[in-house]
Order: sequence, then C-alpha cells, then structure tokens
Amino acid sequence: MSKERRQYFLKKLITEQEVETQEQLVMLLNEKGMDVTQATISRDIRELNLVKVPLTSGKFKYSFIAENNDHAQYKKLLKKTQEVVVKFDSVDNLIVLKTLPGNAHVIGVLLDNVNWDEMVGCVCGNDTCLIIARTKEDADIIYNRMTKTSF
Repeated sequence: MSKERRQYFLKKLITEQEVETQEQLVMLLNEKGMDVTQATISRDIRELNLVKVPLTSGKFKYSFIAENNDHAQYKKLLKKTQEVVVKFDSVDNLIVLKTLPGNAHVIGVLLDNVNWDEMVGCVCGNDTCLIIARTKEDADIIYNRMTKTSF
C-alpha cells in the first residue's frame, strides 16, 4: 500500500474518531486491511504534523496542528508537482495536468488537502488530473500557484 493511501486513511480516522494512542491507530488501520507497524505510524504522525490535544474528559486525542497546516500541504503539493507533473495546460476554468504514469491520483489527494476556494474539485486518472476552477481568473491563480518553482 502506498504511503499517500495510508496517510489518507490515517487522516480520515483522526478526523472521524477520538484516537488516543499510536497502538489504537495501528489496530484501526489493521482492521481496514492495512498491515502497518507502530514505527510507520510514528513517522506518519510526524509528517502529518499531528499533535495530542486535551478532551473535556481529561483524556487526549490526536489532532491536526491548525496553524501552518495549509502552508505545509501546499509545500507537499508543490514538491510532488515538481517531481511527477510533465505538462500543464489550461483552457478557460479548467487545468489539465499530465503526470508520470500512476501519479495523477497522488496529485489529486494533495489538491484535496489544500482546500483552495478557487477550486471546485478535481478528477484524476492514471496520468491525467483535471482541475475545475470556479472562473477563468481562479484557474489562472491555481495555475500560477502550481507552477511556482519554490515555496
């Protein structure tokens, strides 16, 4: 299983449940058919910038660091875009990305994580990702963000 897929499910679990320990995360992911170890989860927690926050019950749960999360997600998107996107094209409010084979879905997940208001959504296949912007101007903004060469 890919790291992106595992981290997607990890984020989903953190969002939907009050997860208190790494062991609990391992168990929940194993129940979903993902063979993960505590060491892998520990690395994922660091990469996803997860922290433990207090609950009213006095217990703690994993949560996302609110500040800088958007910037961190954007940095991941920009880095991966530079690694796997071979061509950008834009028509009206649509942006089409051509990636190395098998990488479009990775870009799609990262795009979903940045939560840009200008983006309605994206549809990705094996090596093509279609980004739908609200307007032509919004498409230009997204295009410029994604074609930056540094953070």
